[in-house]
Amino acid sequence: MDRIEERPVWEEIMIKEFEGIKPIIDEKTYIADGAQIIGKVTIKEYSSIWFNTVVRGDVNYIEIGRYTNIQDNSVVHVADDYPAIIGDYVTIGHNATVHACKIEDHCLIGMGAIIMDGAVIGRGSIIAAGAVVTNNQKIPPFSVAAGIPAKVIKTVPEEDIIKIHSQALKYKHVWSIRYGIMPDCGGESYDGGEII
Repeated sequence: MDRIEERPVWEEIMIKEFEGIKPIIDEKTYIADGAQIIGKVTIKEYSSIWFNTVVRGDVNYIEIGRYTNIQDNSVVHVADDYPAIIGDYVTIGHNATVHACKIEDHCLIGMGAIIMDGAVIGRGSIIAAGAVVTNNQKIPPFSVAAGIPAKVIKTVPEEDIIKIHSQALKYKHVWSIRYGIMPDCGGESYDGGEII
């Protein structure tokens, strides 16, 4: 469903058409004040884009999966040769830059991290705060990567994926229930489980 049609006029300032293409935002999402969603962007259900984040799909497209949260002041952008694809149950911390790369399901991207063009972050991985994943770098599934440039420093036990899952559900709980945006939106609920 194209949520743009249903949004109040003031929200049109935050959601912008580019070359005739409007973002496609599921009706069960949260876009916080000050966020900018531009052009060829698809955001699936139960995801959230937090305050002052920019998601700019102009020279290529952006896909954001289900239950994903992109926190305050982050930037998601693209390159001519690479879209930005973010999977399900991904948490992207404050001030992160996600540029023309792929982040698979159940990943955690730390605050201030930078993911560069063509990089792939494998399922279940954690990128430490402030790390820089360089152009075309591949982070294997279930890895912890840190540093500049980022290097894999250890593995994530596969059973810890439930903690990353819970982290994503916690953010869905925050916007839908605690902020009172859409308390009856359905979907999975955060049960208070341990987060990563």
